[in-house]
Amino acid sequence: MQRRVMPDYFVDLNKKEKSVRFTAPGEIEIDGRSYHYRIEEINENYYLLRLNNRVYKVNKVLGDKSNSLILIEGKYFETEVRTNLEQKARQVLSNVKQKSHHSLIKSPMPGMVLKIKKNAGDEVAQGESIMILEAMKMENDIKSPFSGIIKDIYVDEGSAVEKGAKLFLIG
Repeated sequence: MQRRVMPDYFVDLNKKEKSVRFTAPGEIEIDGRSYHYRIEEINENYYLLRLNNRVYKVNKVLGDKSNSLILIEGKYFETEVRTNLEQKARQVLSNVKQKSHHSLIKSPMPGMVLKIKKNAGDEVAQGESIMILEAMKMENDIKSPFSGIIKDIYVDEGSAVEKGAKLFLIG
């Protein structure tokens, strides 16, 4: 039975994830493909990377060990490096966010719904106006607290609402 080996790291290059595993001294596996490698540090921000028989000039433009902007042969790459543990934590947090990222928006004050600008199913950006609520002769813009999709709208234009009344659900 073949033993499954986990990657040592996950590396995002311009938002494209790569699994990286160091298999032996001078050998690396990237997304299942093996390479001979060697890195020579020229100075703090400049390196020569040898992959198989090719040599790449690598400049670290800015960043730290886990998040950097690098320049390889004239092309910029945003990089993020994560360990297995960091990758698992990211996946767990992503699953939790997807399951619980709904928010019920309630009326901040009593008033009348003057205009509903969006419908259930519409995609909205954070800070985008969803409806206008008139209270004490003033129009109040009720905005989305985060980006998402309007799941439900609980009021109609022209309806009176009390403070704390359900206005819409966003997820």
